[in-house]
Amino acid sequence: MITDLNKTKFWRISQLDNLEILHATDVLVSSPRHTHESLTFGVVDRGSALLNCKGQLHPIREDCVIVINPDDVHACHTDTPGGYSQRMMYLSVALLEQITYEITGRSQLLPLFKEVVLQDQKMARQAKLLFQSLTTSMFTLKQETQLLSTLVALVQAHAEIPSLKRQWRNTAPLAVCQVKEYLQANYAENPSLNQLSALTHLSPFHLSLIFSHTVGLPPHLYLIQVRVSHAKKLLAQGMAIAQVAQEVGFAHQSHLNRHFKRVMGITPKQYQNSKNVQD
Repeated sequence: MITDLNKTKFWRISQLDNLEILHATDVLVSSPRHTHESLTFGVVDRGSALLNCKGQLHPIREDCVIVINPDDVHACHTDTPGGYSQRMMYLSVALLEQITYEITGRSQLLPLFKEVVLQDQKMARQAKLLFQSLTTSMFTLKQETQLLSTLVALVQAHAEIPSLKRQWRNTAPLAVCQVKEYLQANYAENPSLNQLSALTHLSPFHLSLIFSHTVGLPPHLYLIQVRVSHAKKLLAQGMAIAQVAQEVGFAHQSHLNRHFKRVMGITPKQYQNSKNVQD
């Protein structure tokens, strides 16, 4: 999402597997289609908007709980003059596996949420208390306990655990998997559609069509997502923003700034300077 930068706060909590938390108020500008490698979990504090997830529109309003599965393409469009406010956290696959292990006693399982917007007042209250705790300096043990209890309650009430992670992840056609693997390994390059076509032995048009249909994004936007993901890691290590832009394949720092903000809702500088509440 895009909002006034002065009204956006961002935290990373290293002690909780680099859990990322974003609090955006008065969001006025629609966000473009994008994905996250992590599970997106949050609550709407004020206002209303339309959430587009995998091509379906979901109205959201105050006290709605939002849950978006990893890699699901989504965008959000404000529908009120005053915008809307929300708090979001981004939960790693490793943490999701830990949660499902606590519930099932089995490893390599991931929860699948079929409902993107939950009308669950109890969960909304619990989520707000969790966000308040995580963004206030306190004992790590208390944070971990409250985070795990909230997520276990969320999964038990609203998720299915259908299959092993490797089965859940690899349902795309072979050509799409090949292109994703290539872009993930060569994100700093500038491949052409013809190169990807030669890799998969499909015509450029056919490849672009099935990739966009399967992933929800065309290959060039998927590549940008991969670059932003790697940029986050380098920024967290303290690398200069201009160097990060070059390392991940953007021609200029301004390109990194624009695409990073479109995906993350904050600038690379804000991300790099984000507060770790344990520090």
